[in-house]
Amino acid sequence: MRGVGRCLGELVGTLRRLWLLLLAAIVIAAAGAAVAQDLSADERARLEAKKAALFQEMLRNPANLDATFAYAEAAAKLGDNEAAVSAFERMLLFNPNLPRVDLELGTLYFRMGSFEIARSYFAKAAAANPSPEVRARIAEYLAEIARQAAPERLVGYVFFGAQYQSDANVAPGTALIHSPIGDVLLGNQFVKRADVNLFGTGSLLYSYDLGTQNRDMFEIGGTAFLNHYFQVGRLDLALAEVTAGPRLNFPEPLPGVRTASLKPYVILNEVGLGGNQYFYTAGAGFEETALILDDLRLKADFEFRQKTFSNASDRPLSTGLNGNDKLVALRLDKPVTANSELGVEFDFLDQQTHFAFYSNKAYAVGASYRLRYDDPTGYLELPWETSFYLGRVWAHYAAPDPCCNTSGNPDIFLTSDRNDRRWRFGIAQAFRVTADVAVVLQVQRDIVSSNLSLYAYTSNSVLVGPQIRF
Repeated sequence: MRGVGRCLGELVGTLRRLWLLLLAAIVIAAAGAAVAQDLSADERARLEAKKAALFQEMLRNPANLDATFAYAEAAAKLGDNEAAVSAFERMLLFNPNLPRVDLELGTLYFRMGSFEIARSYFAKAAAANPSPEVRARIAEYLAEIARQAAPERLVGYVFFGAQYQSDANVAPGTALIHSPIGDVLLGNQFVKRADVNLFGTGSLLYSYDLGTQNRDMFEIGGTAFLNHYFQVGRLDLALAEVTAGPRLNFPEPLPGVRTASLKPYVILNEVGLGGNQYFYTAGAGFEETALILDDLRLKADFEFRQKTFSNASDRPLSTGLNGNDKLVALRLDKPVTANSELGVEFDFLDQQTHFAFYSNKAYAVGASYRLRYDDPTGYLELPWETSFYLGRVWAHYAAPDPCCNTSGNPDIFLTSDRNDRRWRFGIAQAFRVTADVAVVLQVQRDIVSSNLSLYAYTSNSVLVGPQIRF
């Protein structure tokens, strides 16, 4: 394995040089976005003045622990981790029994990558019998330290349960369609139909440390999904996907950027529908990540997928979907408070298919807000988590769709390019049973409007099940 690691390390060096310019360009753009979302000039000036005043107070009265703690908090908010660490450690000289300070020191050393020192402070904080929420936070940090310290890592999750959908077959609410041969009433199987399905999904990520100075990794990821409907069995879905590639790490590549990484990878997947092969994919992509000004996380992706479809008795024209997908995605996540986080995402998808009327370009924006809080019932003792999300998609198709007459006159057949609009919003609630197990309840609504009535629908869904992380 070490010989393989050396060979991969040489490959990583080559890839690092080839991709460094692209990485720098994306990180520069991310840094610009971070300035807009981080402290304003006025807020930063006020914090700097507060920090300076508190520093003078510490000089006048070194035993004033309240002033020292406030100074450390201000320094941490300004991104001056070293000053915050120094202040907190001075507090422990006056009073070594301060679990809150131990926790803050562990967090700061973790951010700076000093995992062994962070581990010692977390262990000291845990020994002071903290609240369940603090214990869970310490456990998460210790697990992450153990994960990052190991040369080989395997992480993942499993999620399974049941889901109800008011429009399981994604069909229009009306049976009347203006077709090329006149108005047609669709059969029952093509009209909106509610159903329940059982589902299971999971994801694995294996990482191997290549032994380089920046702790570059080689990663292999796997994702699987399987469901079964009680009534609409032709929509039973099975998916398996594998990605593989090196992750190159760049510590502090630019001022204000703590860490960044680049991962080129290959993609292979297989998808089944209704018990038959639906399509398979081969492709490649790359992923950029960056941590800007301590708490703004950026992720940028590009993927190219070549998709090859198979026909079946109930879908004899599936091969008309043969073609490729090109995806560009950008996501930003930033804490709002110590227990909440806001995320925004922007996507562009270009789908090219053999049938031109299925080729389309889609633009999407989305936002999410995640809130973590103490169990209000007191039964589970661990924190609950609520997530709100909202998304909007605009899809424009490349050629007139022969499915529908858009002239308004049944005697005149006229086709039009398809244009869809989609709203998606929902709430997900996680009830944590242990540090790694939660029961998840999700409620979601999709509203799709289209200039072609065949493609317009509204669906409500509810799913529930346990999620296990490891």
